[in-house]
Amino acid sequence: MDRNVEAAITLKLERDYGKQGVWERSQLESVSALSVKHARNLDGLSSCPNLEVLVLVGCEISALSDISGLDSLVSLAVEDSALRSLTGAQQWDLFSLRIKRNLVEDLAPLTELPSLRRIDVTGNPISRTSQLEVIPELTSRGVEVTASLEREREITLRLHALGLPFSYYRTSAGFRLGRPGLNFSDKPEAGHPFIEPDEMDALLTGPLESVRKNVHGLFSREDLMWPKGDR
Repeated sequence: MDRNVEAAITLKLERDYGKQGVWERSQLESVSALSVKHARNLDGLSSCPNLEVLVLVGCEISALSDISGLDSLVSLAVEDSALRSLTGAQQWDLFSLRIKRNLVEDLAPLTELPSLRRIDVTGNPISRTSQLEVIPELTSRGVEVTASLEREREITLRLHALGLPFSYYRTSAGFRLGRPGLNFSDKPEAGHPFIEPDEMDALLTGPLESVRKNVHGLFSREDLMWPKGDR
């Protein structure tokens, strides 16, 4: 079992039952909601087979099919992770799916989820087909879709084309840049620099090696860790 999955399960059970050496099967089966951070794999999740709500933050997961044995899942969040494929989503009767700041291009598998009512795909390199065809189809079915606007999506796509699998996205405080997955940071949900779209456009122009170096350098600049008005 991944140590971070184990730590999340232990923390949840200790809150419910207090500290003890060995968890009973009935106690593991009582866990209906779980939040896991920074897991390198998802081994051990199936020990809580009745999970209904699962949150994964900064985890190594390439496809939703990497999660198995959780037949009761209705709400899933995978954020700041290495998720690339939504294949496997059909195994659940999901009501809500949040995949903010991942590496997903194709949203087509979501059209096979009849109970889906809310999705958030902000900060992904969504393909043009998914943007122009899949999202409108979901919206027409009454699904509440939250997604990056065109400017942020295009910058994210440019980053990926340059070999920089990052997420450019907008928050209420400003535009930020994230590094999904655990390849570049042990805590990929943290340390996202603030940088305006025009600045990003300028930064992405020039020799490839210089562009990559300059973009990576943004994450070590302390002056970019706060919105402009707070500096």
